[in-house]
Amino acid sequence: MQSLWYGRQYQLANNRPYQSAIVSLLLDVDRRARAPLHEQIFDGVRARILAGELAPNVRLPSSRRLAADLGVARTTVLQAFDALAAEGYLVMRAASATRVAPELPVEPLARAPRRPQAPRPPRLSAVARTLAALPPGTPRLGTAPRAFRPGCPALDRFPTALWARISARCHARASAALLDGGDPRGLRALREAIAAHVSTSRGVRCTADQVFVTAGTQVAFDEILRLIVDAGDQVWVEDPGYLGARHAVLGARALPVAVPVDEQGLDVVAGRGLAPRARAVVLAPSHQYPLGVMMSLARRLALLRWAAAARAVVIEDDYDSEFRHHGRPLTALYGLDEADRVVYVGTFSKSLFPGLRIGFFVAPPSLVDAFAGARASLPPPAATLDQSTLATFIADGHFASHLRRMRVTYRERGEALRAALAADCAGALVPLPCDTGMQLVARLAIAASDTAVAARAAALGVEVGALSTYAAARKRASGIVFGFGGVRPAQIRNGTRLLARAIATMRS
Repeated sequence: MQSLWYGRQYQLANNRPYQSAIVSLLLDVDRRARAPLHEQIFDGVRARILAGELAPNVRLPSSRRLAADLGVARTTVLQAFDALAAEGYLVMRAASATRVAPELPVEPLARAPRRPQAPRPPRLSAVARTLAALPPGTPRLGTAPRAFRPGCPALDRFPTALWARISARCHARASAALLDGGDPRGLRALREAIAAHVSTSRGVRCTADQVFVTAGTQVAFDEILRLIVDAGDQVWVEDPGYLGARHAVLGARALPVAVPVDEQGLDVVAGRGLAPRARAVVLAPSHQYPLGVMMSLARRLALLRWAAAARAVVIEDDYDSEFRHHGRPLTALYGLDEADRVVYVGTFSKSLFPGLRIGFFVAPPSLVDAFAGARASLPPPAATLDQSTLATFIADGHFASHLRRMRVTYRERGEALRAALAADCAGALVPLPCDTGMQLVARLAIAASDTAVAARAAALGVEVGALSTYAAARKRASGIVFGFGGVRPAQIRNGTRLLARAIATMRS
């Protein structure tokens, strides 16, 4: 490290004010530091200007002299001075000394503030304050999936090499239209592929014109609610239910109405009693989150009758019902609708991988023009090259093959989790039925808080959700939410053993 103490306060021989010459300058440069030398000089001079140690108009030493004293190249000093001048701290003129600017771009900092005050934060909206007060959901322990992160698919089983080959082919053959950005409703080829897939696998009879590509389920909820509800409107949400649905309703400045869910799904009679004139309902009828129950046919039909009479819109969240462990997936609620009340929402974050960030919704014919008009001035919902890769992956049959493999994988992993819970957590946790998807809920059978159990488990490196955090009503069921999709069988048993240790500390 080299340092330069350059002078003390003095006046020039011609008796000009001391501001016209340098007062004092202490610079340190360290050749071992990661920051380049010119940045170190820049930071040192800037800090002294801001601290008031170098007054406006004061003359600095020449770049040649400062470079010699610091033992650096003159170009290094000039690079630092040029950057300081560009930001308004110095004034540099040809054939003239370099000086501190007469007017600084910011006020000089106090040298030693006795009581530093934190800046007052910006004022937030009522919606932002409400959203901030909601529970955050299951905390993540790092970025890598581990037992038992809810909502994480089997990333170890995804055909990455195949996806890479298709992606490379799409990049190599990309047309000018594809590179330009494409249709704001989503790439036509992808919308056609989605329409063909959901028509055959989910009973969602539609055309590509009814499909709108989104950047995920949450974005779909936000977009749909923004067009169908006004501020203060009531919207049914499941209780307990997906927290993202409640967030979307509040983000639209609507009022979420918590409708209880039991073993038959959303209680339509209770919903009609709580808010008979609600404008919409957000639910997952084929595989409710987090309880995993399926809405009975009687309640599905009752919901559609109510929606038709109330002119309400039903937002059907079909996030992972294609992964039915036994038998074919159930027909979507959209397939039963004869009054154009249902908007079907799907995602590839669960069926493929979360980083893809591509979802979609299918609008009933009566709402297509409204959604298309709202999209007209918006940018494409996702990278067009990613959309092209996904469209090819579906059209070539790879998506259907992947779904078949994942159904077997999730059935095996779900059975492994149930067996591990029976071996390690019997008497403390009572698993609920699980015949679809990649998560399972177990009721807590001991006198302990599920949030406390989840916190103890997190301390041991196990991610589980607390069922009570998904509820809005005061009377909340206590349980643990497991995600087993991204956990291999060997890791499942290790995770339940650690969870058993966490529960044991609650009993002691």
